[in-house]
Amino acid sequence: MIMEKIKRALYIFIFLLVLYSALRGIFYILYFAAGNISTAELATSIYWGWRIDIAAIFYANFIFFLFYFLLIDFLPARYQKLTAVLLLTVINLPLLAINMIDLAYYKFNLRRSTVDIFAVMQDSLPAIGSFWKAWWWLFILFIVLSTISVWFFSRVVNIHHTGKGNYLRSNLLPGLFFLVSVGLLARGFSERPIVPSTPLLYLPAQYQPLATNSTLTILYSAIKHNTHLSEKKYFSKAGLDTLFTANQQLHPAAPFNRMNVVVFVMESFAKEYTVKNDPLHAQTPFLDSIMAQSIVCSNAYTNGLESNKGLVAILGSIPPFFDEPYYYSGYSNNNIRGIGTLLKEQGYTTSFFMGAGYDHFGFARFSKMMGIDDYYSMKDYGNDHHFDGNWGIYDHYFLPFAAKVLRQKSGPFFSTIFNISTHYPYKLPDTLQRRFTIKGQRAEQNSVSYYDYSLKLFFDLIKNEPWYRNTIFVFSADHNLYWNVQDKADLYKTFRIPMFFYLPGQQEHKTIHKTVQQLDIVPTVLDLLHYNRPFMAFGKSILDTLSPGIAINHFGDLYQAIDSSYLFGYNEKTEQPAYLYQFTKDTALQHDLLQHAMLPDLHSKKMEDHLKAVIQYFNYSMIYNKLYVK
Repeated sequence: MIMEKIKRALYIFIFLLVLYSALRGIFYILYFAAGNISTAELATSIYWGWRIDIAAIFYANFIFFLFYFLLIDFLPARYQKLTAVLLLTVINLPLLAINMIDLAYYKFNLRRSTVDIFAVMQDSLPAIGSFWKAWWWLFILFIVLSTISVWFFSRVVNIHHTGKGNYLRSNLLPGLFFLVSVGLLARGFSERPIVPSTPLLYLPAQYQPLATNSTLTILYSAIKHNTHLSEKKYFSKAGLDTLFTANQQLHPAAPFNRMNVVVFVMESFAKEYTVKNDPLHAQTPFLDSIMAQSIVCSNAYTNGLESNKGLVAILGSIPPFFDEPYYYSGYSNNNIRGIGTLLKEQGYTTSFFMGAGYDHFGFARFSKMMGIDDYYSMKDYGNDHHFDGNWGIYDHYFLPFAAKVLRQKSGPFFSTIFNISTHYPYKLPDTLQRRFTIKGQRAEQNSVSYYDYSLKLFFDLIKNEPWYRNTIFVFSADHNLYWNVQDKADLYKTFRIPMFFYLPGQQEHKTIHKTVQQLDIVPTVLDLLHYNRPFMAFGKSILDTLSPGIAINHFGDLYQAIDSSYLFGYNEKTEQPAYLYQFTKDTALQHDLLQHAMLPDLHSKKMEDHLKAVIQYFNYSMIYNKLYVK
């Protein structure tokens, strides 16, 4: 009886392990089979995949195993098997679904899902039809695997009712033996328990998603979400002050310039779309024409991998260091004077435009946090016939709507316009399908060409307004679009975006070659306005010749710093450098200078110190509510 119960628990465990291994095999075929992964790296990924799977299965099903060994006998006999099967089903099928969602979502997210997937899932439901067309086989596979799982659970779970006198021998002792034995295996025997980032100690960073699973990343991020940031003490306070501060004050020679500001957040825009002679360059005659008269940042990087992370960096100049968006975190109640608040103090009206539903991805609440008063959504547009069937109103309808609203604003004004039609599935309006199905272009590029047309419609409506030449137009992608997830060089290519500042009153073309980032947009706008009061920003004005020229990124447990030559990775959990590449010479990232025992020069040491200083300052500011600067 003792061995029978343990044996059946092991059958369930092994079945789930096989299921997870099969999903990892599909994940490998989709994203890594065509890459350059070596046999040794693949074997290590499989080994750590099993270790991660064991941990995930144990933690996810701990309640079931506790019930099965220790509590089931206290239920009436006729309910015991039904309750056990139901518990297994309720626990494992949703987690199976998330792992299968990641088979498709990884292409856009470039990481296993964390708790932030729940923040965007509801807003993604209208696009379920488009996902079905592209990934129909995943839906069918989920139904098949779910059916097999429920059948297996009902066959394996076998209840042998024992008298109360046998409870210790038949339930408690085998239960404790099973939970302790498998629990130790799940935790691991090293000083630190197995977590999603553990494979980073043994594998290059780009193979971590292969070695882990979505169950553990979801569970781990849920725990992290409910914990507080830890205060870092890499440097003394005096040392930190010499390396980094987000408390800023510009000292312009000229008085405040009450120019309007319009920020275009371009959905899923890769840098390559706007680079002539690049194979991925899309036909964008209008964007090309205004970039030729703009301050163009040739080495611009995004700070995050999702729209809700990019917007926090663009409008808040706050690094997206949380798994979830900042405005969903436990620190969202911290006091901040956002860009809208700063400019309202100067007499500005503030607005945000997005053709999706109200508060899509939480953008309305973040806008309010930034001091942006008016939020215009699909509801305000008022014509559902122009709905694209996925995300919201087609760009060529909604952008002119935004222009008409701005024409009625009394200046000066600050506004953000977030487009949607360049988001997957890149649906074009029926009336413009033929025009923007361009030979030699992919669907992504066609949607960019269509956005270029929509943008021209916007500017045609405002170019004769008296305030037009007194306006700063800022263009930045919310994030890049990933082209080849097997490519190790995606560690830096994935973050490259277009960013430029168009001032029609000046029409001066200038190229900024140093490394810049989304965090630099707020201080740059304030610099162009000759703002002279204290403010908070984790970036620097692109016009500041003394700025470090380092972009920072965060994904999973990895932080990155990118400058004009080096790519530096840092593991938050081990608090150790993860990799160092001189990507300007080693474009494919084949030679990790850390692994090759090549001592980095003072330049890369400066990058490491800068990254640590930003992390330390960020954690301290969040913990002690020190982001309010006035």
